Amino acid sequence: MRIVYLIVKYITLPGTFLQAFFEHLTCRVYEVLVEDGRYLRANEMCGHIQHELVRKRSTSFGICFFPFLFNLIAGLMLTAVGAVNVLYLGEFFTSGGSVHILNFLFLWVGISCLTNLFPQTEDALTFKELLYGKGKSNLFVKIIAAPVFAVLYAGSYLQKWGATLLTSAAFAYALPYILGTFLPQLYEAVQ
Repeated sequence: MRIVYLIVKYITLPGTFLQAFFEHLTCRVYEVLVEDGRYLRANEMCGHIQHELVRKRSTSFGICFFPFLFNLIAGLMLTAVGAVNVLYLGEFFTSGGSVHILNFLFLWVGISCLTNLFPQTEDALTFKELLYGKGKSNLFVKIIAAPVFAVLYAGSYLQKWGATLLTSAAFAYALPYILGTFLPQLYEAVQ
């Protein structure tokens, strides 16, 4: 599975790079020591940075969640632009006959950002240990954080196997139809 993981990481190079950049930025904000800041490596750390072990619950949450959030926002915006133009409107060519390369570029970068959302599996497990360990937090925090942890944890395993490329491509295909369902009602509500 390591080969599939690396192939997916290099196919989705912009998202891989952005994920590592956002992880690096988050480590700087939380003052976590970065041990190896190389973004692209030919191992399971491709698209991630190696940092010291996190011992605080809020820091572990931030390192797992904020790179996810930033890549999600960038991926949704870019995928929406590219998918609506290419997959829904069918704008493959300009009036002069040349290819709309920018629409395809938006679609590729958006899908690559959505493919590289999730933290490294070890970071997700550290977050689980700090959140659900013996006597670590109260029941209310555990209940509120459970859906966030479940998404991050499941996504980290899907990303480890390269399956997030398939889910991101399927989402990009469905996104124009999802937006087409809700946007007319939003447009009428504003008028």
